[in-house]
Amino acid sequence: MYNLFVSARHHFRRADASNPRSVAVQILVAIERTRGFSNRILDRELGRNARLSHRDRGLCTALVYGVLRNQARLDHVIDHFAHKPKGLRGPVRWALRIGAFELLELGHPIHAVASEVDKLVKAAGKGALGRTCHALIRAIERDAAGFEASTKKPLDVLERRYSVPRWLAGRWLRELGPSQAIERAIAISGPCPVDIRVDCSRVDAATVAQALRTAGFELEQLPGQPQAIRIRRGGAVAQHPMHVQGLCSVQAIGSQQAVLALAPQPGERVLDACAGIGVKTLHLAEVMQRRGTLVATEPSPRISQLQATAIRGQLHGRELDLRLVQAAMDTPEPVPEVDDNGAFDAVLVDAPCTGLGNLGRHPELRWTSRYEDIASCAELQARILRRCWQRVKPGGRLVYAVCSLEPEEGRQLIAEFIASTSDAELASEQTWTPESHQTDGFYLAALGRSGGKISASAHS
Repeated sequence: MYNLFVSARHHFRRADASNPRSVAVQILVAIERTRGFSNRILDRELGRNARLSHRDRGLCTALVYGVLRNQARLDHVIDHFAHKPKGLRGPVRWALRIGAFELLELGHPIHAVASEVDKLVKAAGKGALGRTCHALIRAIERDAAGFEASTKKPLDVLERRYSVPRWLAGRWLRELGPSQAIERAIAISGPCPVDIRVDCSRVDAATVAQALRTAGFELEQLPGQPQAIRIRRGGAVAQHPMHVQGLCSVQAIGSQQAVLALAPQPGERVLDACAGIGVKTLHLAEVMQRRGTLVATEPSPRISQLQATAIRGQLHGRELDLRLVQAAMDTPEPVPEVDDNGAFDAVLVDAPCTGLGNLGRHPELRWTSRYEDIASCAELQARILRRCWQRVKPGGRLVYAVCSLEPEEGRQLIAEFIASTSDAELASEQTWTPESHQTDGFYLAALGRSGGKISASAHS
């Protein structure tokens, strides 16, 4: 990925590194070429670039996420007003997208936008297109509002106004109907709030909230969620001492429900089957009061991040037997350090998924995800679920969770599992949506194994 990123920068070798728009184009080109996560590439490049002021870093971030969230809309407008749209490719296309976004969404003055687009086009070595791009930006400023207003059909509105990929827009219309589909599209069209989870075993939410307010964050505590704080505005919360010390962690409110639904008890033997970087591993340990056995597995090299998260959360104590294992949970063979000591009281399966519930927070997924990904993810999810179910004690429980709202990855998969598994009982399902909860899309199902008891609370 690094070599591709360097290649992306090469297109703008003559650009001013203190220009936030140039940096935004570099980042957008890198995301497109590497199909990488926008937040990781953005953070890496901003970390390397000391010449951008705090204000310009904010503008660069707004441009990257704004253009990704509006990409299909911007292309539709550009292609309508361009004489030869197919000739506007690569960094030139990204420069025009940035200019169109500044006009349509940020309301920046036309003379400033046109000047900046001209700089970007020249920096890309395409100065000959300068006059064409200048005329195009002027036409967008003058006539785009009327052109966009002419789009009426729900499928076209979802794609051309709210930049939902057409294949996904069609699914939403069938499953939700036009009204709710458009509500969802509107909900993911702007910046997402940042939710954090407080380690209530060590500190109360009011203390964390006060510390964050003192540092300049604007926030609110969410009703019925004593462990949760929603940040509306502020800086990088991950750099705040409360986060550095593991007293709080960034985690969307829907995602926080998985561990609450599982309700692990102190002294139990608990499995976190797809731990990722360990945010839910921390939460499990917190609810267990750091007493019992907690096994967290992750098949990828991110196991090092999981280890770092465990250190940040101070999970290595005398009363908590914590085991971090690099292993896949869908294999039929027993896994050393996981299956050596018998079954588990409670199992969390936060399964790998398409991430299609995260289109607001990770807008690049609109353009890197494919329809075929749903079926391939559902197949893997079903294997992991079946294998992890075998690890649940009689009378134990399992929570299955995904950051996707697609039925094949959630309700449909669970219904098929329940129908084919004689000792599985569905205790509850929860669905958190952008349009209803102002958060990422998230689904979970709480299952009990014949005779087990589990909370039956649900949100929908």
